[in-house]
Amino acid sequence: MVTEGGGWTAIQRRVSGSVSFDRMWSDYKNGFGFPNDSYWIGNDVIHQLTKGRNSSLYVSITLTNGTKLYELYNQFSVADETNNYRLFLGGTATGTLGDAMLGTVFSDYDLSGMAFSTPDRDNDAWSGGNCAVVFNMRGGWWFNSCHLAFLNGPWSSTYWYLPWAPTVNDGREIKETLMMIKPH
Repeated sequence: MVTEGGGWTAIQRRVSGSVSFDRMWSDYKNGFGFPNDSYWIGNDVIHQLTKGRNSSLYVSITLTNGTKLYELYNQFSVADETNNYRLFLGGTATGTLGDAMLGTVFSDYDLSGMAFSTPDRDNDAWSGGNCAVVFNMRGGWWFNSCHLAFLNGPWSSTYWYLPWAPTVNDGREIKETLMMIKPH
């Protein structure tokens, strides 16, 4: 609670592979897992927490070598289910992790404005299939023409490709992930 002045709500946490993130739409909608281990708080909750507010998103990844990296997005919100939990990011991104969500270099990987996809609901912009199932990287996320950021991939697996490019290119490098939000 001391990170960047405190007051954060954790919306995603992964510290082990004990909770699978290879889940369907209803699981991501309602949430799953265990707060003291690994969980997704639920897209309905994320929407309620960010609806009508100016919120920030804090993403941190701890590597297996102990290095902790972070990125802070100063504008974050998620639409409701009728809008497929569309992600809105804006403003500047700062930190040591590097921006992999706004796609300032490659517009095909800009996640702002993208709807949430799961293995049973393909809402991405990729014409080649469903990013939530391609290459055995099953899991829910905001995909464009797939991703440069994907924190919900198969835990510690050779299939968890580009969890946060170009800083973290292999999911086996990750010891822990955390996504937190707070209103301004």
